[in-house]
Amino acid sequence: MTDGISGEIIRRHAAGKREGAYHRVAVDFTLVHEPALALLLASLAELNMDILNPEKMLVTVDHFAPPATVERADIVRQVLAYVEEKGLPNCSVYGGICHQLLVEGPWIHPGSLVLGSDSHTVTAGALGCLATGMGSTDILYTLVTGRTWLRLPGAIKIDLTGSFPAGVMGKDLILHLLGRFGEGGFSWQAVEIRDRNGAVGMDDRFAVCNMVVEGGAKNGLFLPDGITAAWLRERGDGGAIPDWLVQCRPDYLNEHPVDLSGLAPLVALPHSPANVVPVADAPKKRIDQVFIGSCTGGRMTDLAMAADILKGKKVSSRTRLLVIPASMAVYRKALQRGIVATILDAGGVIMNPSCGPCGGIDKGILAAGDICVSTSNRNFKGRMGSPHAQVILASPATAAASAVAGTVADPREFLT
Repeated sequence: MTDGISGEIIRRHAAGKREGAYHRVAVDFTLVHEPALALLLASLAELNMDILNPEKMLVTVDHFAPPATVERADIVRQVLAYVEEKGLPNCSVYGGICHQLLVEGPWIHPGSLVLGSDSHTVTAGALGCLATGMGSTDILYTLVTGRTWLRLPGAIKIDLTGSFPAGVMGKDLILHLLGRFGEGGFSWQAVEIRDRNGAVGMDDRFAVCNMVVEGGAKNGLFLPDGITAAWLRERGDGGAIPDWLVQCRPDYLNEHPVDLSGLAPLVALPHSPANVVPVADAPKKRIDQVFIGSCTGGRMTDLAMAADILKGKKVSSRTRLLVIPASMAVYRKALQRGIVATILDAGGVIMNPSCGPCGGIDKGILAAGDICVSTSNRNFKGRMGSPHAQVILASPATAAASAVAGTVADPREFLT
């Protein structure tokens, strides 16, 4: 069968029923952020049903963190009242972006089956699990039954060799793949990645899996290896990878080699994540804002890379640099390592962990005519504010270099 490890995970979670191509499966864990849970509260009350396994659910307040409007404040209040009433054990308020908190916590392991109320739940697949986003009705069904319905995917394999050159990051790898295959190139497929040399760190793996959905993928995952195990040990849960997963020999629809050593810094121009060009070919227009953060680009590796480029330099007087760590844990580490001080000394602004401007929510919304270089995952019209703004997607390295130059810039020119 050509359904990869993802298909094997589905089969191992099968819960006895099948309807045509769809298997009923047990869900290990569910992620729900505050706008999504608010949509479900009326249905839960109408059905007079409670969440079946509250210990297998994480609720976050990360989109409206803190709320910028009365309407959003009301949503947060409603959600937190429900959490308190039902005694839900896993709730993070202003602790960071849901996708980062999901992998920082103790709940997700290689081989897990994870659902979320957000399309970028696919981020967690970097741990070697099947993680995917679903709509509110599907999430409601899972919360009250502990189950969902999944069909076996067609799977493709990305076979990585070599290692990243200086100034190239995981964001450049996923932009390369999106530019190569297009927005619909992974439609309803599982994208499974083997890192033959163990050259891609976990933060970069999270960034890659985060954006497979921009190519239409159902999920993405890295085949678990020593990098995975080391990260799990650092998280504090032993680093064990199940024997069945180690011994699995999956088959694929197609296999595509990528030599990391041949990659260069890339950007995605408006208004598609697949509109990818080398940094050298990007228009040299004035950049009004640079955003380093989001569930794609706000982790420790990202902030450290940005600080390396910014150290001893100043942000262009015509450009605003906004930086949002992905979680409080990341924020604390960045403080301890002097990364925050470096960013501040360069003229950047640090804000509390949250989604912020990524979805046009708050803390850096774009005006008509603004051009922004962003480490986030989408650059559709209106994504970060005005539909008359332009968003250029880039790695944290390219974003930091662009903040200094005031225009899209090659990070390799700024690394010492």
